[in-house]
Amino acid sequence: MKLAMMAVLVLAAALRLQHIDFGLPALNDPDELMFEMGAIRMLRTGTLNPGWFGHPATTTMYVLALVDVLVFGAGYVTGHFASPAAFADAVFADPTLIILPGRIAMAGFGVLCVWLTMRLASELLDGKAALGAGLVLAVSPLAVTWAQVIRSDIMATSFLLACLIATALFAREASKSRFVWATVWLALAIATKWPFTLGALAMVAVLLDRWRKDEATLRESLAGLAVFGALTIALLLLISPYLVLDHETLWRNLQGEAQAHHLGATGGPPWQNLAWYGQGPVLTGLGLAGSLLAIWGLWLIARLGMAARVLLPVLLGFIVVLAAQRLVWDRWALPLLPLMAIAIGAATSWITNRAAARGSWAQRLAPAAVLAGVALPLAAASLDRTAARAQDTRQAASAWALANIPPGSTVLIEQFAFDLQGAPWRILFPMGDAGCVDAKAMLAGKIDYATIESARGSRAIVDYGTLAPERAGSCAADYAIIAQYDRYAAESDRFRDEMRMYQTLLQKGQERIVLRPQENAPRSGPVVRIISF
Repeated sequence: MKLAMMAVLVLAAALRLQHIDFGLPALNDPDELMFEMGAIRMLRTGTLNPGWFGHPATTTMYVLALVDVLVFGAGYVTGHFASPAAFADAVFADPTLIILPGRIAMAGFGVLCVWLTMRLASELLDGKAALGAGLVLAVSPLAVTWAQVIRSDIMATSFLLACLIATALFAREASKSRFVWATVWLALAIATKWPFTLGALAMVAVLLDRWRKDEATLRESLAGLAVFGALTIALLLLISPYLVLDHETLWRNLQGEAQAHHLGATGGPPWQNLAWYGQGPVLTGLGLAGSLLAIWGLWLIARLGMAARVLLPVLLGFIVVLAAQRLVWDRWALPLLPLMAIAIGAATSWITNRAAARGSWAQRLAPAAVLAGVALPLAAASLDRTAARAQDTRQAASAWALANIPPGSTVLIEQFAFDLQGAPWRILFPMGDAGCVDAKAMLAGKIDYATIESARGSRAIVDYGTLAPERAGSCAADYAIIAQYDRYAAESDRFRDEMRMYQTLLQKGQERIVLRPQENAPRSGPVVRIISF
């Protein structure tokens, strides 16, 4: 069993590392740069204040800062960087230096999630369930995709799983050390992403169950809950003290995160959100066979005492919160995947135990057949996704531009196209109230997140559509590489102002090429239009 689990971890690592350098040096997910800017800010100022607390993602930026220090240290020792200033120059010329190591760190947390899922399943169920759960999570396309980018979700999920393991150990045999470790992991999860406060529901269920079983009085159970909450808050502030010390930034960031709608992610009534998650990220993450097995497995878990108390309150809590949100994002379903993978493991274990009655050959073949039926399609989907991600429309647009746009041109872009930084053009980037700014000059000045935030204002996205209309004149260019127009066009009723901005721009020019994602070929990304004026 241990050898099989090691093989699962190797498989998880291989899938998460494949094409992990996608897009680089360009950044197809602009939030990666935002997280790195928080890390760089801490290194520049010598404080633990990242200057942004939207997720809050404090631990994510701590990890990135550590990774950046290690990269600089390795470069300094080997003579690649003579000083921190030289390192900064190299980073702004090619962010691959820090983005790729940061992604690898996130992939490491993704593999850690697989191991923790198996560990939790072993504690609550048995080794067969653990192996099944780990295999499903290892090959899940959703889990693989989000372990390849710098974001807070995978880290938060790993801390949540560690908290649930400590809670399960406490439920089995109460001790102060296990109680404290549960608060430590929960505080780390919250410092990474606010909604992971829901991890506390497992301890709530465990403490109340002790009262139900007369293992503790009601007063003792309620006191335990109070201590658990107070200790978690204290540890949270110890981990991220600037949540209080820089509370004005915290409040401003939280207001920025509280959006009523977002391009490509606006939700609806709770039932509609639930349907979206069920038909979208959950089905993508587990497959049809896996989703059906998970439903059955949850029914089996509901009949088990400790497993039900540790898993179901947290799972239901996340489902309720996801349903109630005004936005929907597939990455928000990530904390559901390990819990539902454990449910699949429970169903697999049940099948294995029933097959044992039919002989040893059936006991060996039944779980293998079930897991193969679930895992093989998921693994194939993960491979397809990573291959498509490595052939993005935005990089295809950059290649066309480099081959066809003449030197001396002024080019308007909407993506973080660091792959165009060496092109012999003046490059303009739309930045909210600031209008279109000279991207090369901005990078040469080592821009920080505070500057971007000031120009961004309350905008969820910075692109030509959200540009201050009175600043449109600052965007005069010979060419424009437009990556957001078609996304707005799909929701034109909701984004009328943004559509007017794009339509006015497009009417002035001539479309040179349109690059689209392809379903039957490995190419993903948005529709990109290159316009000449």
